[in-house]
Amino acid sequence: MKYATINPCNDEVLKEFPFSPYPDLDISTRAFHTWRKLTVVERGAALRKVADLLEQNKQRYAELITLEMGKPVAEALYEINKVITAFDYYIGHAPDFLKPVKVVSNASHSYVRFDPMGIIFSVMPWNFPFWQVFRFAVPTLIAGNVTILKHAPTVPQCAAAIEQLFADAGIIEGVFRNLFLTNEDAAKLIADPRIMGISFTGSDITGSILASQAGKHIKKCVMELGGNDAFIVLSDANLDWTVAGAIKSRSINSGQSCNAAKRFIVVESVAEEFTAKLTEAVGQLKVGNPLEEGINIGPLARKDLAEKVKQQIADSENQGAEAIWGQPVPSKSGHYVSPVVLTNVKPGMRAFEEEIFGPVWSVITVKDAEEAMVMANHSAYGLGASVWTADKAKAEEMAIALDAGNVFINSIVKSDARLPFGGFKRSGFGRELSEYGLKEFVNIKTVYIN
Repeated sequence: MKYATINPCNDEVLKEFPFSPYPDLDISTRAFHTWRKLTVVERGAALRKVADLLEQNKQRYAELITLEMGKPVAEALYEINKVITAFDYYIGHAPDFLKPVKVVSNASHSYVRFDPMGIIFSVMPWNFPFWQVFRFAVPTLIAGNVTILKHAPTVPQCAAAIEQLFADAGIIEGVFRNLFLTNEDAAKLIADPRIMGISFTGSDITGSILASQAGKHIKKCVMELGGNDAFIVLSDANLDWTVAGAIKSRSINSGQSCNAAKRFIVVESVAEEFTAKLTEAVGQLKVGNPLEEGINIGPLARKDLAEKVKQQIADSENQGAEAIWGQPVPSKSGHYVSPVVLTNVKPGMRAFEEEIFGPVWSVITVKDAEEAMVMANHSAYGLGASVWTADKAKAEEMAIALDAGNVFINSIVKSDARLPFGGFKRSGFGRELSEYGLKEFVNIKTVYIN
């Protein structure tokens, strides 16, 4: 797939980029040997300059995100602000996280060090083109590693802008490199012994390929893959609050978020009222040009993605689901999908079994909380889940049994630099963010002195 900016509002090709040659890893190796010698505080001070430039130019970067992948510009601005929180968190906490830890043993002195590994290769997606890159890069770099980025082919200008940020901030050349690599060259990089780890965010299908390549060459990897998150509504939930959460979780990024709620599992005693309120709220979502103020749902990022979502909806209808449509799309030439509530969704239907990456609310009615748990765990995925109820003790009991890497109670699932984020089952392995994410790409080294 070529690297190109294609306006998702009208399918116009705005700019194309040639593939990069296979990278000279000596550049990254030299950068690593210099970068790792800096203290954590010194690396943090250098990264602060990147954050400051991002803050100064965030409106421009937000508009670039919207231009390339189509999310409403207000959401793109929120994404940039969220990136800055990752800088703040790690610059403030990494010195403590990376301190050697004394361990009492039979030695006269023993401790654990957290040393950088080297060059970490990252393959990142288009849906959060700044946040996904930085939530990996900031902890990885502040730990003393360097990185090479292969970004999604549909957001090349975002990728180039991120690399330019590091150059403008005066970061050592080679610490952060963006390359427009072919898939073949990416595979060669994974095989190269100078690459010490791989971080991937994307589909479980691609993740399976990259994880197998990493395993073949005995490389540490973190896989943050897809999700089909359950949104469980119990009989005592505050429905107005719950519906507001359902709208926010599913409409973010026009429905293109791995940790968005996708299966709305509702106990039958409140299913009719919940569905009525949800349908009314979905009908009020404004669909249109994402650069315009007040737009809730923009186009999907690519034409093939929009066509897939439309087919998933149509197939689910043929399987017995009922569709209640929201506002019509403003243009047939863009990658738009009208928001829709699917009711009467059951296991076996595409709307239940598959991750639908678009503005689709699939409602599943169950008898009680016990059946809701069965339905929630009846999935190949396990990224996130949320439980909506007045009984927080009951929700915490359910959290223990839910097959998910993230469980939120009376709140939508979201990533936060302070908390570990990652999946279970086909949603991947390893963690990003928090102290746990920072230590995914360090050599946890025991030192024993007799």
